[in-house]
Amino acid sequence: MCQEINLWTYWQGRNYARKTPHIKYMLIGQDFGPPEKEEIKGTIANVRKMNDGIDVMFHDKVNLKARDSQTDKNLVRYFELLGKEKIDKKKYQDLFFCNCNLGYRRDKYSGNMTRKILANDAAEIKSLIDIIEPENIICLGLDTSVVVIQTLIDKKFSCNRLPELMRTGEPYIYGETHIYPVAHPGYWGTRTRGEDNVIADWMRIRK
Repeated sequence: MCQEINLWTYWQGRNYARKTPHIKYMLIGQDFGPPEKEEIKGTIANVRKMNDGIDVMFHDKVNLKARDSQTDKNLVRYFELLGKEKIDKKKYQDLFFCNCNLGYRRDKYSGNMTRKILANDAAEIKSLIDIIEPENIICLGLDTSVVVIQTLIDKKFSCNRLPELMRTGEPYIYGETHIYPVAHPGYWGTRTRGEDNVIADWMRIRK
């Protein structure tokens, strides 16, 4: 079914290889949710439509107010801070979404994810980043951020607290790419970091 590197790429970044546009923001999440639950939400049906040549958005007829959609709903709001309005309803040529782990969950949307599992696809993610050469990479959550930094910059890098990871707000640098760790936009990540801090974190990315 998936004809892209990851099902999340159907949201933003689909058909990148056809035109290879400049990517201003590459978003790297942790992993994609359970396909059987995404089927219920409606995203999988939209993926099938896109594969059949139908021009439809990833979230067409998906209820973003539902509990299982909180991550995506918050991302819509946060990307507005970067000047990208209504990313659930509009495709942007300079956005590319992917997950650090390219596999798919079973049963639950969260829990039981380790850095070791996230690093399983590190070589593929590095190759993808080297091909795309994004201007900025936004990493969702502590573990995803650490694995990306280990993969691209320093394999011995370690950090166990998001505020420490984010330092003074300055990005990590990989070649010409700026890497920005942010809190995971799900319920717990947003609650732990605090809404005001989350907004400030995203605002520092805007250029």
